[in-house]
Amino acid sequence: MNVQKFARIAESLRQYQRAELKDFEEEIGARPVDAIYVDPLPNDAVLNSVLSSNTTFLLGRKGTGKSTVFARAQSIFRNRKDLLSTYIDVKSLYDIVNTAETPARIVESADIDAGICRAHLLRKAFLGAVISELLKEVDRLCSEMSLWDIWRGKKKSFVDLRGELSNLQSRVREVKLTEHELPILQEINRSWKSRLQMEHSEGANAGLKGEVSVTGVKAGTHASVSDFEKSLDDSEVYNQYSDVVLKSFPFEEIISELRDLLDESSLKRLVVFFDDFSELNFLDQRLFVDVVLAPLNNSSNEAVKLKIAGYPGRVYYGRIDATKVDTFSLDFSALYEATEVQTMERAAIDYATRLLDTRFKAFGENMSAYFDPSVPMDEHMKLMFQTTFNVPRLMGSLLHICYLDRVSRGLQVNAASLRLAARKYYESTIMQYFQRMNRFALEPFENKLDRHNQEQLLRYIVKEARDVRRRISDGSVGGTYFQGLSNPPTSHFVISSAIGDVFKSLESNFLLSKYKDTRDKDGRAVAVYALFYGLAEFERLAWGYPPGREYRNYFVQRCFDFTAAIHEFLSRNQTIRCSNCGKCYPLEQRGSFELYKWRCPECRDGICAVVNLADDFRAEVAELRDDLMLESVELDILNTLDSEGRPMRAGEISAFIDVTYQLVGHRTSKLRDAGLVQKQPSSQDGKMRSTITDRARRTYFPTTGDAEPRAAGDGGPRA
Repeated sequence: MNVQKFARIAESLRQYQRAELKDFEEEIGARPVDAIYVDPLPNDAVLNSVLSSNTTFLLGRKGTGKSTVFARAQSIFRNRKDLLSTYIDVKSLYDIVNTAETPARIVESADIDAGICRAHLLRKAFLGAVISELLKEVDRLCSEMSLWDIWRGKKKSFVDLRGELSNLQSRVREVKLTEHELPILQEINRSWKSRLQMEHSEGANAGLKGEVSVTGVKAGTHASVSDFEKSLDDSEVYNQYSDVVLKSFPFEEIISELRDLLDESSLKRLVVFFDDFSELNFLDQRLFVDVVLAPLNNSSNEAVKLKIAGYPGRVYYGRIDATKVDTFSLDFSALYEATEVQTMERAAIDYATRLLDTRFKAFGENMSAYFDPSVPMDEHMKLMFQTTFNVPRLMGSLLHICYLDRVSRGLQVNAASLRLAARKYYESTIMQYFQRMNRFALEPFENKLDRHNQEQLLRYIVKEARDVRRRISDGSVGGTYFQGLSNPPTSHFVISSAIGDVFKSLESNFLLSKYKDTRDKDGRAVAVYALFYGLAEFERLAWGYPPGREYRNYFVQRCFDFTAAIHEFLSRNQTIRCSNCGKCYPLEQRGSFELYKWRCPECRDGICAVVNLADDFRAEVAELRDDLMLESVELDILNTLDSEGRPMRAGEISAFIDVTYQLVGHRTSKLRDAGLVQKQPSSQDGKMRSTITDRARRTYFPTTGDAEPRAAGDGGPRA
């Protein structure tokens, strides 16, 4: 065994970097992606779909390999002389623009709040940056491909076209507030003020006396980004706004220049890869699609084709006709859909085997040398699939933990170490997501509430799974079907397909994964979901289903149907509660309470109000210390420095948290000024490296007995 090679293999899988793997060129070769690429389907079916001449949406959760597919496709396109191909990292541009200070240029006579004006200009700056980056990349390709050698010059000279592209690039980057934008911004301003007044009024009518503002905005302050977005929830206002923004950019000229470029060079088309667009919030996604993607796709007369990577359930097609584009998903349940679960699993295990075998060989290693030979390799790969659902980044994280626990000591990976790695990853990474973000992330209250609701829903599902296990064990459900099972697996459950959207957030964080679509015993469409393996290990729930042909339909036994339980949980999100006696009433009785001025019919003294999780959770959030709050990206930086435990360059940190090294450099300087990070040049190569300070570790990553003491009543974070 080569311990260092194993560590590098794990590292190459777990980093949040685009799949060119430039840090590994010395070991793999000049074009690493060509050496390590493994298609999720036989005969490169996914890759060939992306290489088609259609606009394509490639969907998958973080780490499922979207960027790898794109990198391999672009590598192939670069070898073709009949088209242009370029790549745009949407999230990186978004981060850079939102880090920059965009002044609110207010027209004195216009009644527009400064906050609304700034939110508008930030969006224009981002959209302009995307278009400018595209034109810049096209200009770069013109030089790289020596297009002047094949330039026909029927319409214009090569120099003229490059000059016009440069001029357009400068124009779209200008962030100006024009006269034709004022009417819609004034409408948004009126909508914000009206909603703010209504929310205070409703709070008073409900017995809250205006003490709570849902948006967190008080009179006399500027509108927040959240306020701006809420004003555009109205479809009519959004359509007007997006039309105005679209007219701000010279798309007719841009598309005309791109067509001229292709015609004069005898090229078939321009292929543009847009990565990570689902990282944007929903409003920015809509504008990105309607203002950038749709014009390029719909108005270029087939000259431009788009390849877009996004998350399942977070894709907006807008003005792009979804029936005329190809959409493929890399998630297990969609990729290997089959009538029987066992058939799906065999296809998934085959991919896991091919992926890891190819990766080990690329580094000159034999995979079997690192796994316990007393167990067939197929069993190791089956467990690898079960613990990661074939998400390459999760595979890398689990192998990294196995490296620390086993391989670094000369021991081979076995089944127990993989299960332990899954549990450790859940405890150290996924589980901490809820607590750390809710305690320390500087973000809108609605984000914290959503995360809090996710946590409560997950706890509820685990409780149901335990209850099902108890009822199976005592024989109260299932009759003779479960006889002989000493520890019945309860990691999977089914729900009605109609309510699957409630799990989108939990799925995106890998706490749950959709397993397959099927039908229950009554013939109704249901979806099977599975808990993350590490979570099941943590909760001591057996994962999967028992062996044997009689258990091939194990998941669809009626005791695993959680539909009613999930509906019950959702109904608890709102109730009518008395402030005096605490009595709760169904929300359906709201009309009666409004008629009797919200007086409690039970105690006669208290005033009732509509209460939801936001009201219960708001008091908890109010106790958090503002001076400890950090932007989420800053928490990610600290988390990486803490977990890696070594000085790191900005580029190394960026590879783990999926942002640009420029953004990391800017934020580590800010964290240094706050005493949370130390930055100093390395004595070896002189490059600047960051390390987490003891103060930051005690505050944000405390171990038992390590947390900073809190004075009574100081409003610090809850334990």
